[in-house]
Amino acid sequence: MTLYRAAAYLFSLLIVAAFAASGVLAFHGTPFGQNENTAEFERPDWAREINNHVGFPAYRLRDDGSSVAIGRVVMLSPERLRVSVFPDVKIDPVGQSRVLLLETNARSLLALVPDKSRMEIAKDMERVARSMRDRFVSIVRDPAFDEAYRERLQAIVIDAYREVRADPVLDTATDRAIEIYRREYAPELSNSLLIAAIPRLRAAALEMMTPSWQNMLDLLVEGKVDYSPLGDAAADLLRNDEFFDAMVIHALNLGRDRRFWQVSVLLADAFIDAVSDDPRTEALLDDISRDPAFHNELQVLEREAAAATTTIFSSVVGRGPQMRPDALAVRIIRYILLRRPHVVAVVVPNGEPLPSGILDRFTPLTRAGS
Repeated sequence: MTLYRAAAYLFSLLIVAAFAASGVLAFHGTPFGQNENTAEFERPDWAREINNHVGFPAYRLRDDGSSVAIGRVVMLSPERLRVSVFPDVKIDPVGQSRVLLLETNARSLLALVPDKSRMEIAKDMERVARSMRDRFVSIVRDPAFDEAYRERLQAIVIDAYREVRADPVLDTATDRAIEIYRREYAPELSNSLLIAAIPRLRAAALEMMTPSWQNMLDLLVEGKVDYSPLGDAAADLLRNDEFFDAMVIHALNLGRDRRFWQVSVLLADAFIDAVSDDPRTEALLDDISRDPAFHNELQVLEREAAAATTTIFSSVVGRGPQMRPDALAVRIIRYILLRRPHVVAVVVPNGEPLPSGILDRFTPLTRAGS
């Protein structure tokens, strides 16, 4: 071997060794006089089946709600996990910080949304709800809906309700929700809604009681009573902003009650499943969407829903003044779409407040041995 070739081999080995050392230092830091910022915590019961040999990322939240990766979470055993901070990240000892373990699902994604974005989302959802209300009222008051679709829709809803009530577990949950609502919320709602509803209902009652030759003839000959004024009154109330605002505020108050929320989600899921599993539902929606009588209403609703979906998604994912996509939010969405059970950790040093909404849903980990 010539001296030139030997020098080339030696130089190549030095380059490989330098890159290898750089990789080790990047992950583990220098071994000379530097303490590793790491701590072990008790592993929550719900996360004991989630594993990954390379671990999961740990983040820190900035003031604007955006995140930055600062370390890793490694599952040591079914009972313990370790949070390690990257050597180049300077924060308080992780063992003295609050560490929250979040599963990558919609619940965690929404808990991380900043308060300002929550307000924007609420405004967008309210705007879409108002539009859906107006479109719905226009469609159900159209004579074409009465002629071809009303009885079909009623049959689907009634059968779905009977299916839900036939389940003993769901029936018990329904009774529990009704009791909670009757005891704690019904008086407040009735007072709010009656203020807006009484004038219109009074007018409808007077219209029903106003004698007319045709009404008297129908009552005497066929025993029929004209209830159409009540139907018209209900449709008018749905268009009434004061009435609608009272319903929205009341629904938000119900949403803050964890007991009612859990029961409502259970019943809503069962009812929606029953309606969606009914083969008549798809045929009904397909017929309505193809009906020229409702084309304009559905087209307006489609445009407004598409615009709202874009802005809501931006509010959920975006952070900071420029609403740039956040790395943690994007990661959670990625794993939601992949349907893979993963976790992430949020490390909050002492003295820094947690964003509102997180502590309502998640509890900081307990350090192992504490």
